[in-house]
Amino acid sequence: MSGADFVALFDAVGSAVDRHARAGEAVFAYLRAERSDFVRVNAARVRQAGTVEHAVLSMRLFREGRQAQMRCTLAVPRGTAARVREALVALRRAIEPLPVDPYASFEPEPGRSERIARDVGPAPDEVVAAIVDAADHAEHCDLVGLYAGGVVVRALASNLGHRHYHQATSVGFDFSLHYTAGQASKHEWTATQWDAAALRSAIAGAREQARILARPARRIEPGAYRALLAPAALADLVSLLGWGGFSERAFRSGQSPLARAQRAEARFDSTFAIVDDLDALDVPHFQSEGFVRPARSALIEDGRPARRLVSPRSALEFGVPGNGADDDERPRAPCVGAGRLDDAHLLDALDTGIAIPNLWYLNWSDRHACRATGMTRFATLWVENGEMVAPVAPMRFDDSLYRMFGAGLLGLGARVSTIPHNETWDGREPGGVRAPSALIDALRFTL
Repeated sequence: MSGADFVALFDAVGSAVDRHARAGEAVFAYLRAERSDFVRVNAARVRQAGTVEHAVLSMRLFREGRQAQMRCTLAVPRGTAARVREALVALRRAIEPLPVDPYASFEPEPGRSERIARDVGPAPDEVVAAIVDAADHAEHCDLVGLYAGGVVVRALASNLGHRHYHQATSVGFDFSLHYTAGQASKHEWTATQWDAAALRSAIAGAREQARILARPARRIEPGAYRALLAPAALADLVSLLGWGGFSERAFRSGQSPLARAQRAEARFDSTFAIVDDLDALDVPHFQSEGFVRPARSALIEDGRPARRLVSPRSALEFGVPGNGADDDERPRAPCVGAGRLDDAHLLDALDTGIAIPNLWYLNWSDRHACRATGMTRFATLWVENGEMVAPVAPMRFDDSLYRMFGAGLLGLGARVSTIPHNETWDGREPGGVRAPSALIDALRFTL
């Protein structure tokens, strides 16, 4: 399906909702659709290539204080009306025995918006040619990765008159270079437009950076070490912070890792700032109940929590204004503000310590203290006097984010990188994290 086909499909959904909804009902239909090309690479060769097209409609029925919802798969526009009609029949049957939901909510005022990216993605054979060409030059290592690119659609229609349509195009190659010694370096190339030369350059650059992995790994003793977090590593921690950190419900229920900061008992460094910037990562401004999100929401400002994300349910439950957050109340496009460290001399700024490109197995070790634990992996390096010396064997850290990005924060990089969502379990997702590098005085390793 092309972008025009998705528009036609959405028009069919809207027409069917208007036609089959009954008096006294509010019907919201949220469309998730995509046309994605995938190329899987292993042992520096293309092992699988194909295209996935799918469209899933989430139907939600509100009536007399009750709500019911279901999902159905769509095929082509001419069968859409029947699918919507069948879904409404099932929802009416399901809603009858349900109790009144005191927090059921939808936007009664209809809104309209449209954003269609006209960028055209590459043909799959162009992707294969670029990857194979770069892989042929990946000496002494195994290139493994997954390319995903194409059109992603999010759209909402209701019988009240809501019509929101968002269509974005993106391409990305999530890849690793593996060496015979068991070491690996993980990288992410992403763009809004296809650029074969840029992809080949990214793979070549990763290969040059990873040559040090051929050296024997160094084991260091547990303790506190000066550390340089690459943008991807900082993005991993920001994503963890989004797990309840900015949620109104988590704060009200005592589950927020930022509760102490919300009560002014703790804070981050004044240079540490996070904004949920939807336009920066091409995220839709609407959600499935018709509420519109602000384009920018300051989450951490001057080192302090600034705004919490409030879903429609939380707004009713706690009697506070909502701001269009989804039920999980996570930021969709958290962007960390840049600093002043010269990215060309980050290792010099580190001097002696550990350079960490990625983190793994992150979780809260003490949620109430904003204390996180996780593993280093993928080309973590020992650095001495600004020079890379050797890869470091994987280690576990356990440290407070208040300390790391508070008194322990020595500086942030001047250049910000985009780390997109690359999960594909339920389809490709818009959004991600934008973050610079971060230099901290110590990261505490436990084993």
